[in-house]
Amino acid sequence: MVPLVIFSRWIHIVTACLALGGVFFMRFIFPAGISVLPDDQRSAVFLNTRRKFKIVIHTAILLFLITGTFNTMIAWGKYERNPALMHPLWGTHVLLALVAFTIAIIVLAGPTPIQSHRKLMAINFVILLLTVAVASTLKWARESSTGQSSPTPSQTGGNP
Repeated sequence: MVPLVIFSRWIHIVTACLALGGVFFMRFIFPAGISVLPDDQRSAVFLNTRRKFKIVIHTAILLFLITGTFNTMIAWGKYERNPALMHPLWGTHVLLALVAFTIAIIVLAGPTPIQSHRKLMAINFVILLLTVAVASTLKWARESSTGQSSPTPSQTGGNP
């Protein structure tokens, strides 16, 4: 079971790196790189790259849903150690991720981008950064809680 837990966490983190890096590249680096091309070539290169990026993002969303569900099921007992902190962090992480997924699906829908695709991709980049920040805070909270031991029966007044 331990190798599966490690593998799932690894897939989740690698997917986050690819999604965040991909959004950064597609929004900030790639447009500057193709700006030297003539308009017709720029459009063709952009649309072709966008189609490939859509496949990456759709795969990432699927992997996030699978590994995120699995990782949550494995770690949920730790969340119960400090629910006042960890439940809001977990909920915020999931909510931000769902907003990022929704924006990505809207921006990448159809054969050509919507008019506001640049603005939405920039917003999505910020949302993804916030999602990673909340996830790392949640990871810290989980690790901090492992130092706390469950009360023993003698501490709670029960029999051993």
